[in-house]
Amino acid sequence: MIFRPHHVPFAGITRCIAGFVLATSITTVPLASQQPTKPDSVQFAQMQGMMGPMMEQMMTAGMTATLRVLAKPESAQQLATFVKNFYDALVAKGFSKEDALRVVAAVGMPHAAPGR
Repeated sequence: MIFRPHHVPFAGITRCIAGFVLATSITTVPLASQQPTKPDSVQFAQMQGMMGPMMEQMMTAGMTATLRVLAKPESAQQLATFVKNFYDALVAKGFSKEDALRVVAAVGMPHAAPGR
């Protein structure tokens, strides 16, 4: 069956689609009451007041988890392996032993970088 614009089922589908588009465009017109409003200074202060305790809880939980992991003996072994490998790699790349030791001391303990 070949569809032609003057064919009755095709014309009916076209009218249905046109009606749907018209109906949805009318119902999606934003109303003034639905427009987002900019928070005033009082609302902003309230939001900050609520965020402070939440941020404190998140920071406390993160620090507690970090300390719990670092307190494990296997964590100390892994950190020592990293430091030794880092020192050896610096020496292998041509750093003097003294310079490699200074770099390792300056870098300190490895940690997760903040996300971007």
